Amino acid sequence: MKKKSIYVNYSWVGYLLIGMGLAFFIPAFIMQVVSFGPENFNFTVNGVRQPYTVENLRMFRHIFLFAFGTPATILVLIGAVIFMLQRRKKKRMEELKQKGQMIVCQNLEIGYSAIQVNHQYQMLLNCSYTDQKGDTYLFKSRTLRYDPRPYLNGQVSVYHERENIKNYVVDVEGSMSNVYEV
Repeated sequence: MKKKSIYVNYSWVGYLLIGMGLAFFIPAFIMQVVSFGPENFNFTVNGVRQPYTVENLRMFRHIFLFAFGTPATILVLIGAVIFMLQRRKKKRMEELKQKGQMIVCQNLEIGYSAIQVNHQYQMLLNCSYTDQKGDTYLFKSRTLRYDPRPYLNGQVSVYHERENIKNYVVDVEGSMSNVYEV
């Protein structure tokens, strides 16, 4: 049985934006290849019907391409940026897990982020670590789908860069026992 991720996944936003962009590209493309003649050319500028000429047909196609192609391009670019940021974040997390220094944090508490989905704030896991000097560090996880504390045995692993503790990842899934959602 495959384990389901405890983290909230926002990749659907990228899919939605790219899909909407493609929906805008379709009419923009169709209007570029459809053939027009004097009998089916109906183009008005400021309420004045324009005659069928090659120049007016070219202007009509450019306006249509701009009106539908610009929003399509913007939507596809935003969706692509979302995917690139997610991929970069995932790569950074894997790199921290492999090369970073691991510490075990205690004092697990559920906190809430500023992100709302269906009028409910998304939860995240807050944890703390006290080093030998007595300095306490507080860490926050990514947004979570449910409360993982019953499956964590009171502690969670945190990986951070050796030079900069501010670059860290709270490994909630790696610290949990095998939990399957059915």
